[in-house]
Amino acid sequence: MLLKTPGRPVVRKRSGSWANMSRQGAFAAIFGMPSLDRAALVKTGAPAKVVGDISHEMDISKDRFVRITGLTRATVNRKIANRSDLSADESERIVGLARLIGQVETMVGESGSLAGFKAAKWFAAWIAQPLAALGGRKPEEFLDTADGREAISQLLSQMQSGAYA
Repeated sequence: MLLKTPGRPVVRKRSGSWANMSRQGAFAAIFGMPSLDRAALVKTGAPAKVVGDISHEMDISKDRFVRITGLTRATVNRKIANRSDLSADESERIVGLARLIGQVETMVGESGSLAGFKAAKWFAAWIAQPLAALGGRKPEEFLDTADGREAISQLLSQMQSGAYA
């Protein structure tokens, strides 16, 4: 399945590592997708293998990735072994996280050069730090729900605009 957004890299669901997440701009492509395309991507289900791909890009353990996204480790491992897709609910969490990383990638790209910048690694380090804007809580505590991811997205936008408190 190909999902195309004008001026953005193509996201391939079935070939390679689901959008080839190690490719520069892959996360930004998910961020820049129209909402209906992201919804279609969620409904078709992300390959379970993408859990390992994205956790690798973030330079975190698969166990930490599963914990912060609220996925079940046994289910993910079983689906990886069976080469099956994640459910729509599980895929929504993955797409939502990839969208946040893409937001960071886009912000940095708009501010200068992405050369040498690893958005996924930066994001992984940032979400592990307690933030005053979250009452001293860590952004990773909010990644397992859609509303939590939206709050983190708003916080990233505030950081970009200089309104970060």
